[in-house]
Amino acid sequence: DVMNIKYPISKVLPVLLIAIGTLLAGGMFLALAQSSVSDTSTTFYSPLPKVGEPQIRLTKAVNDSNPAVGDEIIYTLTYENLAAGTEAFNVRLYEFLPPGTQYLSAVPAPSSYKNGTLVFDRASIGPSTAPVEVTVRVRVLEGYRQLHNYSMVTADGLVPPHVVLRTDVTQPATSLKLEKIGYSAALTQSDLIYTLRVENTSSAPTDNATLVDVLPPGVTFVSASPMPDEENSSFLSWSLGTLSAGEIRTVVLTATAPAAVGVITNTAFADSSQTVMTNTLFSTQVVSQGAILRVSKSASAAEVSVGDQLVYTIDYENAGNLTATGVVLTDTFPAGITVDGTNTTTSSLTNAQGVWSLGTIAPDASGQVVITTTVGGAGGRTLLNVVDIAGLPVSFPEHFELSTKVKPGVIYLPIVMKQ
Repeated sequence: DVMNIKYPISKVLPVLLIAIGTLLAGGMFLALAQSSVSDTSTTFYSPLPKVGEPQIRLTKAVNDSNPAVGDEIIYTLTYENLAAGTEAFNVRLYEFLPPGTQYLSAVPAPSSYKNGTLVFDRASIGPSTAPVEVTVRVRVLEGYRQLHNYSMVTADGLVPPHVVLRTDVTQPATSLKLEKIGYSAALTQSDLIYTLRVENTSSAPTDNATLVDVLPPGVTFVSASPMPDEENSSFLSWSLGTLSAGEIRTVVLTATAPAAVGVITNTAFADSSQTVMTNTLFSTQVVSQGAILRVSKSASAAEVSVGDQLVYTIDYENAGNLTATGVVLTDTFPAGITVDGTNTTTSSLTNAQGVWSLGTIAPDASGQVVITTTVGGAGGRTLLNVVDIAGLPVSFPEHFELSTKVKPGVIYLPIVMKQ
């Protein structure tokens, strides 16, 4: 028999509404509980006020400090809240992979990866001080002597900590050394300036030396000093002739960036009768808008003696079309020098490093820092000075290196006259 049970709708409806409300409340509670313990989150509601005064520290290491071309290396990034009981929200770790690396994988997987930038999202950090660790695995590409790696952590209401890591790359043996420097970022259809430097590092002359530069698609050649001996579309060639031992030749090339945004890679080759061809690559991020920081450095002399005064001049600018904020200039001094003073106030200054908090830099604005030093230590060495400028994540950082030779010491022996 089929038993029919009938209830008035006025009695059933309240029961159904209570059951549905209970299920919805339980689902919302579960979702909130899961989000509070989740390692990463892709949905952020910004800004969220911080709890207390969190202190975020970011550190970075690499498992191989001197890899060879083709090696796989692992970057380990660790950030932590040093102030127990406090909490920061909408945490985002930026990993800017350096030119000369090929991205392979990361643990945990990034929230996004585009144009060499990895982004790792996390809902919050705190109130515990447990560290958060991210590993990134890359392959070292040919043509790069040093990898300049830059990382940053942001969170609502906090000044972002950042870290720069440099890794030297072991190169195949060759008697010709080829280096290329240029802009790491540029606006569309703006000037691109490349500097190519060829050095004979062997102890004997090499003849029939040739330098070749292949411009990327979309880049237009404007001029060079000296002008190339051969120009064929994007192919430029210079006949350098004979290079004596230790001789250096430099070419400065000006071009126009393409109209399309993206990463362009410039390739250069150097060859001679006695050497194996060597090459180098340089990548530039072309953007339609952004805060593009530039920095360069010069010295009062290319060669000094121990005890001499050496004056460094740093020039910086915002070459982009957006304002750069939170700009910090960091100058790492070579060992064996004493800093006598600077023309601008530093955030911190030692004989090892100077840091300047420049704050906000408007488009086309520029500035200068002058550092007076005294050369100490031994003679017969090279002083390598490194300067970095960086801002908040919407700004493109820049790096520059300057070498100054120290003359070998001279020993004067007394002359003994015998009658």
